[in-house]
Amino acid sequence: MSDLRSQVSFLLNWRPLLARLFRAIDREDAKALPGLIGQVDALLAQDDLPRWARDMIRRMRVTALSGCSTVLREPLLLDRAVGLGRAALTEEPTTWEAETWDRSLLAEVLVQRFEQRGDQQDVDEAIVLLRRAWDLCRAADAAPRPPWHREIRRLWRAAWNREAAGPRPPLNRAVKAGILVGLGDVLHTRFAYLRILDDFHRAVKVSEEAEAFTRTFGWAVSGGQAGYGHGRGTALIQLAALLVQRYELLGDPEDIVRAVWLFKDADRLLPRGDAQGPVLARHRVHALTVRGLVLRSPGDFAEAASVLRRRAPHDPYGLPRAEILTGRAGVEGSAGGLGEAVDILEAAAAQDGPDAHEALIRLAAALRQWAAHVRENPPVRGGAGDGGPQPDFATLRRRSTDAWRLAARREAAPAFRRLHAASLWSAQTTEEHPGSAEAAEASALAVRLLPLAAWRGLDRLSQESRLKSVQFGLATGAAADQLAQGDPAQALELLELGRGVLWSQKLDGRTDLKLLGAASPELAESLTRVRVLLEEARDPSAHTGRKRLLPTP
Repeated sequence: MSDLRSQVSFLLNWRPLLARLFRAIDREDAKALPGLIGQVDALLAQDDLPRWARDMIRRMRVTALSGCSTVLREPLLLDRAVGLGRAALTEEPTTWEAETWDRSLLAEVLVQRFEQRGDQQDVDEAIVLLRRAWDLCRAADAAPRPPWHREIRRLWRAAWNREAAGPRPPLNRAVKAGILVGLGDVLHTRFAYLRILDDFHRAVKVSEEAEAFTRTFGWAVSGGQAGYGHGRGTALIQLAALLVQRYELLGDPEDIVRAVWLFKDADRLLPRGDAQGPVLARHRVHALTVRGLVLRSPGDFAEAASVLRRRAPHDPYGLPRAEILTGRAGVEGSAGGLGEAVDILEAAAAQDGPDAHEALIRLAAALRQWAAHVRENPPVRGGAGDGGPQPDFATLRRRSTDAWRLAARREAAPAFRRLHAASLWSAQTTEEHPGSAEAAEASALAVRLLPLAAWRGLDRLSQESRLKSVQFGLATGAAADQLAQGDPAQALELLELGRGVLWSQKLDGRTDLKLLGAASPELAESLTRVRVLLEEARDPSAHTGRKRLLPTP
């Protein structure tokens, strides 16, 4: 009886403490967080806690430390969370669910650290952890269970979640769905940073499995419930976002049509005020605007605006709103809304946030679109539109060129996005002022970004797709610009750099190892084995079915 009293007392004291901690994280209360973390640490240090309580507190502590690291901007807290998660895997798990939770939780923290520091080992480890967790889930399906197992689980969930308004998903199925969604998200994260097309292909496949899995048991028809609607809605959002991206890579209209319907189903399932609402709004608006541009359908832009007002009325950056305005203007062939879109994008580009570089690229494109409209429809002298005089074509093109230049020079941005901006800066400057000093600067920067964008960490097909993404003749154009400036040596250097990106990497990997072999035969042999492995990993013939993932020329 005393043991039961102690467990009940523990639960009564523990849950309010963690509730206060996570509320402080949500409010970003930096003053209260250190004291609350100390109380959780003191609670975990008690020696008389049962194993189930210790495991539960440890998992919550890992989650809390990762959240506190973001709020307090303290990377050491994230390292503590990773260490705590790894220590949990060294203990003998009580159940397969426990080991699965520990692995998925550690993977989540590792991905967070990868996004902050860019260490590829973290995201690679996260993928291995989630694959192992999925293997555990499949093994659990094949294991026999006693007939009373399901009833015990149901009673425990009912006792633990008394405040839940609706039915909860079966615990084992919720875990499996979460693992699949998490694995697809991590694979896409690695693709987003490293641009390895195999990762994108696997992310789509895993997300398809997650969507099909959640369709098999009540989640497909239960809207608004915290457990069912949120679980399936998350899987639908992830798959639909990947389908939109695959459409942008391949151009298959079936992908964008299906993505729009999946987003609509996810919007029905997620309750009002759900934390996923702004994410859903941003992705659904993008899908609707893409379909609107493809089908030339103004109704899609009206629906996108309705979704944005309902799900994310206070977006701090406003990029979805700007996307609706520019897309609608393109379909209607007017300049209506372009001025507002430019104002939104200028404000977003001026902020120090994760969307600033993307806003700068979109700003350049919107200004170019506006300039093209003004050239085709010159404003009447003294006329007004959008509340004031329309800017002239030359001003808009100059502002667009400046935005491309700023986006290309931003060193903190991903290399492939900088290459995209630099190539458009070069094309636009060459069109307006061929042979000028600015045209030479733009084309030279674009050529120098080629090795960074197609870096040797990518496989061969991914490297080739990066190089094909820029306009044909970039290196020869850069050489011509340098000749126009009277610098033949620079022209030759850029020409060789542009035409031999992959070949120079191949030569670097074939450096003669005779001198190293004489000094250290073991090291030379090890390096030779690494070379062989790299060549096998980069051989296009080793990746069957990859051609369909390549972007269309």
